[in-house]
Order: sequence, then C-alpha cells, then structure tokens
Amino acid sequence: MYCARNLFSGLLVLVLLASIAGCSSLTVNYDYDQNVEWTKFKTYGWMETPDRPSDPNSPLQDTPLLQQRVHNSVEFEMQERGITMSDNPDLLVVYHIGTQEQIQVTDWGYRYSDYYWGYGGRQIDVYQFTEGSLVIDLIDAETQNLIWRGTGTGVVDESQKSPEEMQDQANQVINKIMKSFPPN
Repeated sequence: MYCARNLFSGLLVLVLLASIAGCSSLTVNYDYDQNVEWTKFKTYGWMETPDRPSDPNSPLQDTPLLQQRVHNSVEFEMQERGITMSDNPDLLVVYHIGTQEQIQVTDWGYRYSDYYWGYGGRQIDVYQFTEGSLVIDLIDAETQNLIWRGTGTGVVDESQKSPEEMQDQANQVINKIMKSFPPN
C-alpha cells in the first residue's frame, strides 16, 4: 500500500509539471538582483537541497523522474545561453514545485424567468481546481545570494500523458520561465 501511495504522489507531481505547460493561462514572473554583472556567469551546477516532505500524499513529493525532466530542461536552456555544467560553478540552480487548491466563485446575480408566473433565482457558478507552481532559483555560488528567480503558475491538468509528452511540456514550461534569463 505504501508503495502504491508513493507512486501515486510521484505521478501527481509529474502530472503537475507536465500540465502547467498545457495551460494557455500559464503566468510567468521573474525577479533579479539589478546590481549583478551577468556576463561573469559562465558555468552552473545543481544546488544540494534538503529532502522534500516525506508524506507520500504531499504535492511536493519529489521523484527521480521529475528531477530528471527538470534537469534536462534547465540544462538545455543553460546550454542555449552558453552556460555550461561544472563541478566548480559560478551559478547554483535549485527548483521548487507546489500546488494549492483554489475555488473560483462567479455570482451572476439574479435572473428572472421568461415565464409570466416564474422566478428564476440567483445563479452562482463554483469552479474548484488545483493551481501548480514551478519556481527556478539561480544563486551566485560565490556569495550564496539569490540573484534570479523565475516562476510559472497555472491550472493543473490531471489527464494522463506519455513520458515524452511530459518531457515536452516540462521543456515548454521551463523555456517560458527562463526566457527572461539573463536579464537584459
């Protein structure tokens, strides 16, 4: 039973990452340290992160498959910018994934029936959904200061995807997040 729950939570995180890309409503934000000389960064490496939550039902549960997809996508984006992987990096990369249940309520107000004797009533639509976020942080390896953060947030589509589709969607999400790196 524990193995099945762990597998389910791992699949949930993979679906989260893959499905954020499928959303036309992907919101991307970024922020950076304006005092940084960006041309000095030529190499990067992955920052050691503390263990993710051990609760198998947690949406933050990390899996080797998710980690590999994120690493593949970020590595491609870094190579596109001429920044190479190194054992002694200038930049450290770390990512965070999270979900949050959301409820959207639309009150359409009162409506009246077309019939002479009828009353239509009030129409309220309630939409419950899961919102997912992927955060990519870049840290100056020398100072250990956060110097760039990109965030992608969208509605999670929980439909089943093939591994190739999930990697493709991870590539799309990370590409959109990292479009603003390095800042001009």
